[in-house]
Formats: sequence, structure tokens, C-alpha cells
Amino acid sequence: MILKRLRLENFLAHKETVVDFSERGITVFIGENGAGKSSIVEGIFYGLFGKTDRGNISDLVSWGKKQAKVELDFKKGNTEYRVERIITLKGSKAVTSATVFKKEGSRYIPYYQKHISRELPKITGITQKTFLSSILVKQGDIEGLLELPAKERAKVFEDILDMSLYQLLVEHIAQKRKNLRVQIEAIDKSTKSPAELEKEIVQISSEIEKLRREKDEILKKISEIQKNIKKEEKELEFLLSEKEKNIKNRAKIEKAKELINLKKETIKQHNQKLSQIEKLKTKMPELEKNIKKLKNLEEKLKTINEILLLNEKLSGIQEKIKEFSEKEKIYSLHRKTAQEYVKKENRLKELKEQLKKAEKLKGEKKSLTAQINNLNRKKDGLLENLSSVLQKLLHFKNSYLILKDNPLMIDQFIQNNREKIEQLFKEKEKIQEKKGVLKAEGEELNRRIKNLTGIEGICPTCNRPLDLHTKEELIEDIQKHLEKKREEFRQLSKKEKKISEELEKEKQIEKLLKEFKDIFDKYTELQSELKSIKAKLSAADLQLKDLQAYTDEEKTVEDFLFKNREKYQLYIEAERYIKNTDIKSLKNRHNEIEKRLKLLTQKAKPEEKEKIENELYKLKEAEKEYERSRQIILEEEKIRQDIEKLKDEIKENEKVIQETEKLILDDKKIESRIRSVREKINSLEEELDREREKLSRINEDIGRASGIKESLSKELEKTKQNLKEIGKLEKKIETYRKLENALGPKGIQRIIRENALYELPKITNIIFSAFGFAFQQVRFSEDFDISLLAPTFEKTERFVPVSSISGGQRVALGLALRLAIGRFLSNRAEFLILDEPTVHLDQQRRNDLINILISLKEKRFVNQLIVVTHDTEVEDAADSIYYVERGSVRPLV
Repeated sequence: MILKRLRLENFLAHKETVVDFSERGITVFIGENGAGKSSIVEGIFYGLFGKTDRGNISDLVSWGKKQAKVELDFKKGNTEYRVERIITLKGSKAVTSATVFKKEGSRYIPYYQKHISRELPKITGITQKTFLSSILVKQGDIEGLLELPAKERAKVFEDILDMSLYQLLVEHIAQKRKNLRVQIEAIDKSTKSPAELEKEIVQISSEIEKLRREKDEILKKISEIQKNIKKEEKELEFLLSEKEKNIKNRAKIEKAKELINLKKETIKQHNQKLSQIEKLKTKMPELEKNIKKLKNLEEKLKTINEILLLNEKLSGIQEKIKEFSEKEKIYSLHRKTAQEYVKKENRLKELKEQLKKAEKLKGEKKSLTAQINNLNRKKDGLLENLSSVLQKLLHFKNSYLILKDNPLMIDQFIQNNREKIEQLFKEKEKIQEKKGVLKAEGEELNRRIKNLTGIEGICPTCNRPLDLHTKEELIEDIQKHLEKKREEFRQLSKKEKKISEELEKEKQIEKLLKEFKDIFDKYTELQSELKSIKAKLSAADLQLKDLQAYTDEEKTVEDFLFKNREKYQLYIEAERYIKNTDIKSLKNRHNEIEKRLKLLTQKAKPEEKEKIENELYKLKEAEKEYERSRQIILEEEKIRQDIEKLKDEIKENEKVIQETEKLILDDKKIESRIRSVREKINSLEEELDREREKLSRINEDIGRASGIKESLSKELEKTKQNLKEIGKLEKKIETYRKLENALGPKGIQRIIRENALYELPKITNIIFSAFGFAFQQVRFSEDFDISLLAPTFEKTERFVPVSSISGGQRVALGLALRLAIGRFLSNRAEFLILDEPTVHLDQQRRNDLINILISLKEKRFVNQLIVVTHDTEVEDAADSIYYVERGSVRPLV
């Protein structure tokens, strides 16, 4: 990774600073103390990791400013990236945001906007620990690792190699193993022996079986008792039915006796009727003579009545024949006048109809004229209304002016308005849907912020350790995203309000357009109606021109009809009479009646009528008496049959009495047997109750024992599960013990330590030997004590401690060790930052440092070297020089 460019805006002492780093070589920043040199290093560190060791992030913002920005461009392989971090002060709180850009062509496009602190080290290949331990050499710290005592140096190396983290993991796993052992002991204490539980289950099962056998015996006994009770109940039912039969039979005998008495009384009444009939039979011959005489007189009276009726009819027929002759004379006299009268009368009807129509037309004409005037007034009113509505529409759009000349365009305007409203509704619904989504996303982001605020130690997403800065960065990232969502929500709300206002305006227009259409439709209907009425008025004027001619003709016709009305009436009556009278039939009927009268007068004389009627009146009473007697005598046979039938029924009832009396049993014996059976049933029921009580107690004992058995079975099952759980926990404990050994001092820690003790001296020796010093080898002890193999003519190797080498050699060794650590942790560090490296160095060691830096550059142990110093002597080794003064950076041209 190579740094390309740094831009600081309102960051610490820098208001607006842009620095371009040399990709190969040494870039030096020179300035007095407090000029803002170290802010350059702070800017690089904040750009890469979003953190500061100065305290609060808000302290990085320049005094009096609300926002600071850091842009750091770097190159990894052949790809260029940019990190942009912004700090915004909101009250006393600092809100941060970060974005990683990737260069494509000549533009930087967003690459990462979330989880920057997690993703950026994957891109750069540099962690914060690597940066601080191998890339950044702080003020006066070149020889820091060399000057530490061996034990402290070992502890620093263990921290760099994350061995303390492995130890923490080992302690955490050990605690989990102990917790599981406590859990096993707790389970073991609460668990009974399975063998004891099984023994108890067998004992309780035996007891249950014994109780069930007793229960079966009681059930058999109960069944026998119930059978005996049913048997006795049947016997009781039989006895009760016999008792009831006795009651019914006695009632039957009493009823039969009552029927016999009633029938004897009826026979007595029938005999009395027969005596009466015998008396009536002696009177019947006399009554029959009177009836015969009555019939003869009635026949004679009938003949007399017929003679009188025929005489009346004959007289009427003669009158009609005479009247017919007179009507024929009148008919012939007035025939011509009557025919003319009919013609005139028909013409008068026609004239009357025409005049009636004319009068009606006058009324219609008057009504039509009034309607035209009324419609014209309505028409003017509608035009005023149309003008008023049009003025209101013109307040909204001038395009509606076309309606003044072409109101038929209203339908098109309404259609356009409807489409506009539908479009606005759809836009509003889309906005509301987006707002709903944004609201849900906002609630989810708030929930995530709340969750993150309460999280301690472990990230809920990746289950990795979560330090304070990472948590703050996540919260800040979510808050920034939330603020964007809120801004989107506000913009959508504004847009929704604007659409709602436009929608309300279109709805007002819609209302006015509909009102205009309604008025125009009424106006069109009015015009059509007015045209129709005017056409009717013209037709009426044409018809009224012939009115006077009809009036004159009407007077002439009425005069004729008035003079000849009586003659016409006589003619009509004569015509009707002649038409309705069949004179031939009348004459034939006249002859038939005369013949019939001659025949009837031979049988009876009309003058005898009164005498016959008097005799008939007297004989009518005899007729009534005869009819009554005859009816009574006709009943004689039926009465005799009824008497015989009643006698047979009496015999039958007497037989029933005899048979029923035989069926009646002794009541006392029945009652005695009923009492005996009931006592037996009561005794059996008492015995049944006792057995049921025994059964209930046994059921309770069985239920209690079954409950104990079920409880023991569940306990046994739970015990088995506990033993399985203990087995699983033992396996977990064994796994944790293996993990402890694997991660402990004898496991991976030993491997890492041995690897570091092998690789670090090897890499350090390669870099250190390149500076041309006479030492042949750098060696690390088990405790990370450093010594160097000095050249000697002795047979044995001679290692000297670091404290015995020169100041320049220590500076070279310190830098070599830093670069070795960087390579060990991340393959190869391509840049190195030295912050005030000459502090606390004498002139000779400063000169040595400059020579070492030049050597590092020339031998390409590091591609890019950044030096921040107040010492101008370093200029000799620099490729690019920047002067820093009061937050301003000026390159040396």
C-alpha cells in the first residue's frame, strides 16, 4: 500500500491543506513545534482507522468550526482508493460518517459506505496494531523496543502477536469448563438411581394389579345384583299391570251396565212410538179421500187461470197489430226528411270537432307563447351561470377561455381533468408507499441504534469483540444513513404536500367543469325544447285560419236540425218499432190462442174460480195432516229394526259383564305381593350402593397408585435424560480441555512464539546487515532478549548485547526491527512514518539516522518514507519537502 494524497479541511490546526506524497522516496514535513506537523500524521491515522488518541473525536474539529473532513488517497496494487471521513458537531456530540471510493478512469466512485472500519483493513492489508507497532514510529521511539528490559519487551511482542488474546480465550474456555462441571454436579445431586426408581415402579404396578382384581370381583357382584333388581322390577311391573287391569275391568263392567239401562230406556220410547203409529193408521183412509178431492180441484183451478192468462195475451196482441199499422204510415211520411237530418247531424259533429280543435289550438297557442317567454328567461339565466362558472375556471387556467366560443369542448376538458387527477393520485400513492418504506427502514435503524447502544463486548452481527470506537462508528454510520432516510422522507413529504395542493386545485376545477357541463346540458336541452315549441306554434297558426268558415256552416246546420227534430224523432221511433216487431208471428200467435181458449172453456168456467179457491183452502189443512201422518207411519219399520238391534246389544253387554267378572283377581293378594317385591328391590339397591362405594374407594386407590407410577416413570425418564445430558456435558468439558491445551502456552501460543523467535531475527538480520555494519547475525532469546554476533578471531561465537553497540547502530537496528515486525505481520510494509525521529539524538546519531534513511530508500527496504521533523538536516535525504507553519503547508519548489 502506498499513500498518494492527503487533504485536511478544518482538521486540528489545518483549515485547508492538500499534500501529495512521493510514491517512491522520502517525503519530509518540516516545521516548528506547534506548527501542525503531527496533525499530518494524525490525519493519516484518522483517515485509515477513524480513531484518535487525543481524546474525543470532537477535539479534531478546528476551533469555531462545525465540520471537519479528511480525504486520504492511496494505492493498493494497481488500484487507487480514497477514504473520506467527515466529523460534524451537533451540540456537544460529534457525528461521523465515512465512505471508501474506488477510482475508475478519472473519477472516484463510491465503493463502501457501510462497515468502513471492518472493510478498509481488508483493502489496505494493515490493521491498527500493525500500523502502530511497525509503520508509525512515534517521537523518540526508534530505539524504544531496544531500550526496554527483556521482560517488558517480551510482553510488548506478546501483545503485538495477540498472544494475550489467546490467553484470554484460554481463561474464558476454562471458566466455561468449570461452569459445566458445576452444572453436572447439580444435575447429579438432583438425580435418583434408575434401579431404585424401577424397583419402586414394579412394586406400585403389583399393587395396582391387586386392586384391579378386587375391582373385577366387585364389578361381577354389582352385575349380579343389577340382574336381580331387573328381575324383581319386571315382577313388580307385572303385578302393577295386573292391578291396573282389575281397575280397568271394573270400569268396563260399570260402563256395560250403564249402556244396558240406556238401551232399555230407548226400547221403551220406541214402543210408545209404535202405539202412536197404530192410531194414525186408522185415520189414513179418510185423509186419503180429502187429498184426492184436493188434486181434482187444483187441476180445475189451473185450467181457469190459463184461460184468464190467454185472454190477456190475446188483447195485447190485438193492440200491437193496430199500433204496427200506425207506425208504418208515419215511417213512409217522414222518411226523406229523416235521411237529410242524419246527414246534417253527422256534418254538425264534424264541424263541432273542428271548432273544438280550434278552441284547443287557441289555448295551446297561448300556452306555447307563455312557454317560449319562460324558456327565454331560463336561457338568459343559464347563460349568466355559464359566464360566472367560466370566470372561476379562468382564475385557474386561461386555456378554458375556448369554452366561451366552443362550449362543446367541455367533455374533452373533463376527460383531461380526470386523467390529471388519476395521475396525481397515483403519484401521491407512490410517495405514500415510499414514505411507508422509509418509515419502516427508519424504525429498523432506530432499533439497531438502540440495540448497539446496549451491546457490551460482542457484535450481534458477526459475534466478534466490539470495542468502543467500532460501536460508535457503527452507530454514527447508522445515524448518517438514518439522517439520509429522514431527508428523503422530508423531501417526499414536501412533494406529497405539493401534489396534494395540486390535487385539491384539480378537484376544484373538476367541480367547476362538472357544474359548467350540467349548465350547458340544460342550456342545450332548453334550446331543443324552444325549437320544438316554436314549430308547434307555427302549425297552430295555420290551422286557425279556417275557423270562421266552420262557424257559419255550423249555424246553418243547427237551424235545419232544430226545425226537423220532432219529425226525425217520430221517424226513428216508427223505424225502431217496425224493426223490432214480427207482425207475422203476432198474427199466428193470435190464431193459436183463440183455438186454445175454445178447448179450455169446455173443461171449466172462469166464474167458478172463487168457489174452488175457498174449497182448496179448507182441504190444504187436511193435506198437511196427511203428510205428517204418512211420514210417521213410514218410520215404523226402522223403529222395529232399532228395537231388535238394541235387544241384541243388551245381550252382548251382559255377556261382556260375565266374562270380565271372571278376569278380576283378588286385590289383597296382589297388594301383598307388590309390597314383598318392593322390599326385596330396596334391599338389593342398598346392597348395590355398598358395593359401589367399595368400587369407588378401589378406583381412588388405583388412580392414586397410577399417579404415583406415572410420576415415577416421568422421574425415571428425566433421570435417563439427565444421564444423557451429563454425558453430553462431559464431552463438551473434554472438548474445552482440548481447546485450552491447543490455545494455551503449550499449544498455539508456543507455535506463534517459536515462529516469531525464528522469523523476526531472520528478517531483522537481513535489513540490518544491508546497512553495512560488521555484525554477522541478530539473535533473540526465549525472553526476546536481543544480541548481535560480533566479528572475532576466536573459535567460539561472541554475541554482544544491544547496549554495547553504537548510537547509529541502535537507530539502524531499531528501524530494522520495526520493518521486520511489519513484514512478519503483513508480509511487507511499503511505507514508514517517522514522527520527530531526531528528538533526543545527538549530532552524530542524527547524521547516522539520515544515512540510514537514505540507505533504506536506495536498497528499497521501504518504498515510501514519511518524516515529520523540526530538524532541517533531514532535507538532504528528502525527495519532497513541505514546510508547515501555523496549519499551512507549503511545498519546496
